[in-house]
Amino acid sequence: MTTPPPAPTVWPSVGFTDVDAGIRFLTDGLGFAVTACYRGDDGTVEHAEARWPDGGGVMFGSRGKPGAWGALGPQGVYVVAAEPATVDAAWERVRGLTGVEVLREPHDTAYGSHQFDVRDADGNLWTVGTYRGA
Repeated sequence: MTTPPPAPTVWPSVGFTDVDAGIRFLTDGLGFAVTACYRGDDGTVEHAEARWPDGGGVMFGSRGKPGAWGALGPQGVYVVAAEPATVDAAWERVRGLTGVEVLREPHDTAYGSHQFDVRDADGNLWTVGTYRGA
């Protein structure tokens, strides 16, 4: 039996102008799984969470509305993948999505990471790589 990854204790947070497109970017593109999504009466997302299969997660909500998510500008998020094949699989899914700007295709770095960089439709920078930190 596989032990599930520990619950995140640090949550990067991003805002999306079109949260439904943001959810598609996170799930269909990068490979996250949405685990919570709370919408207000007007349909805006007041709070949502997505988990990364290798551990960790990201919080998000509707940008441009009153509240915490409305105050966020573009953010940068680094997502650690357990192995290079996970990076490459995420790359294959995300590179063709509408609104995704490719900044760097998969490459190997001098510090041992296999990674790529993209920007979503709201200008958030996403790097998926194998570097876990020093």
